[in-house]
Amino acid sequence: MWSPVEFPNRAWETCIELALRHGPTLGVRTLDSLHVACALEMNVQKFWTFDDRQAKLAEAVGLDTTA
Repeated sequence: MWSPVEFPNRAWETCIELALRHGPTLGVRTLDSLHVACALEMNVQKFWTFDDRQAKLAEAVGLDTTA
């Protein structure tokens, strides 16, 4: 089910923090960091992705990526 939500206010700041902390080691791109940052700011239950780098970042920050 698709449920539209507002863009989280702190997502940009969180994105920058993630990129600085994990970008060099995981090779994540800007949109990977932004996607994970939004998930963190929205307190999601599960994080689904088909992108390996994005999944590694999500797991590194404690998001549940299991199906």
